[in-house]
Amino acid sequence: MTTQQGSNVAALPENFYRYYLTIYGEIQLIYFKAYLSTFGITKSRLERIQKNLTPTGMAPLDRRGKRQNRPKASERY
Repeated sequence: MTTQQGSNVAALPENFYRYYLTIYGEIQLIYFKAYLSTFGITKSRLERIQKNLTPTGMAPLDRRGKRQNRPKASERY
């Protein structure tokens, strides 16, 4: 393990995440599974979000319903 600037704190991997929630006005570090359970999401969905956050630093856009492979209702009639 490497240390940061001579301290005893081990360097964290680049894609290391910690999960926090605000509980009664205090920010609390919580377990990974508690985080998933609180928001009702799966591990794979969280991994997808994290993967998209890493390069840009912003959450991915919601692309549901944005496909252009179907004609619009007004074009069908």
